[in-house]
Amino acid sequence: MSKIKKYRPMKVKNLFIIKRLQQWQKIFLALVLGTLLGLFVGPPITIIKPIGILFIHAINMMIVPVVFTAIINAVLSMDDLKIMRRISIKAFTFYMFSMAIAASIGLWIGNLFTPGAGLKLNLQAAETTTTLAPSLSEIIVNIIPTNPVAALASGNILQILVFALILGLSIQLAGDKGKPVADFFKSFGSVAIKLSQLVMSFAPIGIFALMAWIAGEYGLSALIPLMKLVLTVYFACFLMIIFYYSGTLFAYTRCSPKFFFRSISDAMLFAFSTSSSTATLPVTMRCAEENLKISKKLSGFLLPLGTTLNLNGLSIYLGVATVFAANISGIQLDWTQYVTVIFTIILTAMGAGGVPGSAIIVMSAVFNSVGLPLGTVALISGVDRLIDMAQTTTSVVGDLHAAYMVAHSENELNLPDFSIQKSSTTNIIDLPNSAIE
Repeated sequence: MSKIKKYRPMKVKNLFIIKRLQQWQKIFLALVLGTLLGLFVGPPITIIKPIGILFIHAINMMIVPVVFTAIINAVLSMDDLKIMRRISIKAFTFYMFSMAIAASIGLWIGNLFTPGAGLKLNLQAAETTTTLAPSLSEIIVNIIPTNPVAALASGNILQILVFALILGLSIQLAGDKGKPVADFFKSFGSVAIKLSQLVMSFAPIGIFALMAWIAGEYGLSALIPLMKLVLTVYFACFLMIIFYYSGTLFAYTRCSPKFFFRSISDAMLFAFSTSSSTATLPVTMRCAEENLKISKKLSGFLLPLGTTLNLNGLSIYLGVATVFAANISGIQLDWTQYVTVIFTIILTAMGAGGVPGSAIIVMSAVFNSVGLPLGTVALISGVDRLIDMAQTTTSVVGDLHAAYMVAHSENELNLPDFSIQKSSTTNIIDLPNSAIE
């Protein structure tokens, strides 16, 4: 009897240890255990496939309410645009341009390294019909929905996004009369976030079932492309940081990339370890004000705005993931679909930064826009944490990069004081030319 009493508390203790794990740790554990179980049991494990399909359906269910409310609330949160109109227009334009570049790099590198090529998996969450890709003119004409309710009901992501942008702007322009509507969507947004949290809380179970099924039916041949996907995203993020950020920074401000990256190293390390732009924000603002010498009023406005709207790392991730999903599904995307993907990434990623599991939610919307199966989303989510470290770091660097560029254009850099303070310890070649002058 004494032995039995000692054994039972150990089981409870182990259960508590699992409960204390963070969500990404549970997902990663589910990925590993599901894979091992699938490899050990083999094809008979496909009996648990319906559990994974249910999780895919749950992801599909939350796309429209989460994305729709996130975009509207992102527009409603921009009250400072009336006070800092010129700065806001500069920042917003720069964010859109940078995210378009990032998405293009993701698509380009994805096609260059072709993650998922040669592996054909039937990950359709539901039956889909194959239709001819619309022309660019048809895409432009159909961007604005003739019936917003029909767009919401059918899940037409592009039309939903544009309608959300227009509706959010209209609520803003209505002033006090639009406040009740604004309050409604803010409350609805909170409910939508809770919905996403509820769905994502079942992610370990869904991913365990999917990975066990895939590993059992397809073996190791299904797992290698996942690591290739991770490495492809890391390489694309590296190119974005080294060439785009450094190149535009030096060309426009004459700032030394060595000075810039040394000044923001704390924020980069914190972003990489936490995988959260929001959690990194205090460190990001400190690096901007103390090291880059961006004025406090500008950093206090641009960096929180950038955390929500300027998600370059996520754009790269989504671009690579789109190519990965297309390769696995055996779908050949044409240039009009690539344009659709870039446009959808820009609109969906903006405002999704504060939503738990934002990459997975936005990825579902992007895949929907070009008819890719959502089953691949659940497959990718197993390595989402590994990719999140690189894409979050890239986004944080992008926020500081954009803030520095805008601050330089507004003469809001306190570099003369910095050059005097640090002249005894800093090599002059590491300072921007504006400081030297």
